[in-house]
Amino acid sequence: MKVIFLKDVKGVGRKYEEKNVADGYAINSLIPKKLAVPATGSAAGQIKSLKENDAKHKEAELQKLRGHIQNLSGIELVVETKANEKNHLFAALTKEKISELLLKEKGIEIEANCIKTDPIKELGTFTIPVRVENEKETHFTLIVRTK
Repeated sequence: MKVIFLKDVKGVGRKYEEKNVADGYAINSLIPKKLAVPATGSAAGQIKSLKENDAKHKEAELQKLRGHIQNLSGIELVVETKANEKNHLFAALTKEKISELLLKEKGIEIEANCIKTDPIKELGTFTIPVRVENEKETHFTLIVRTK
């Protein structure tokens, strides 16, 4: 049976891909779980419009993210956290935590996957690189102090 995937299915197909799968698998698993729809004429048209809307939405999000990244250049983010006597943090600052802090402290929304650094585990001053896909990279300064 020919189906169009609505979501990525590991080892089977990617979102919006049209593919032949076993009839039983399609009827008993993919279609009831809303992971795919039969590739009929009307469904193909609907999927095409969904795909176009999805592409427009992703492009708008990318433009918004590019604007936020331009605002990052030259920013200093100061974080106060607990550390031991050897200046090691009790809880590492991950990409996700840094992203949350940027939004909370500076009002700049950056996705965690755009922050290109390893978890920070000690006090100090760090230059954090940020890049969206294949765009030009920018940096901001993260200062980690003890409370």
